[in-house]
Amino acid sequence: MGRKRRKIVKRAPRRIPRVFYCPLCNQQAVTVVNVTGYSAEVSCGSCGTSVTVPWYRSSLPVDAYSTWYDVVTGRRKREEVEAEVERLRQLHEGLAEELVEALVGEGEGASGEEVSEAEAGAEAEAEGLEGSESLELSQREEPEGGEDEAGR
Repeated sequence: MGRKRRKIVKRAPRRIPRVFYCPLCNQQAVTVVNVTGYSAEVSCGSCGTSVTVPWYRSSLPVDAYSTWYDVVTGRRKREEVEAEVERLRQLHEGLAEELVEALVGEGEGASGEEVSEAEAGAEAEAEGLEGSESLELSQREEPEGGEDEAGR
C-alpha cells in the first residue's frame, strides 16, 4: 500500500490594490484618476488632498500613489514633482510633433529627395548624438582588401 495523497492547496496571488490609505485622514479613500499620456491625478475622496504626479508607460496605480504619498508626507517637494510632470508633458508633445514631421517627411522622401549631411547632423543632435557620430554610424566602412572578417 502507498501513502495517502496530500491535498494541494493553491493560494491565489495577491492583487495590487486600486484604493489606498490616506496618511492625513487615515481613511481608505485614495484613488488614481484622470490618467493622461504623461500625468495622473491622485486624490483622497475623504479629505480632498489632490496632487498631479508623473505617469510613465509602465506605471501602475501603486506607483502614482507612492509619489503622491511622498509629496503629502513631505519626502518630496510638490514643485519637484510638478517640474517632472511638465518635463514629461513637453516630451510627450515633442514626440507627437516629431511623429507628424516624420510622416510628412516620409511623403517627401518617397519623391526621391535625399537628406543633406547638415540635416542629418541636426536630426542627430536632436536625438542627443553629435553630427560626426551620426555620419559615422550612417556610413558603414568596408574592411580593407575586400575581405570579410573570416579572411575569405
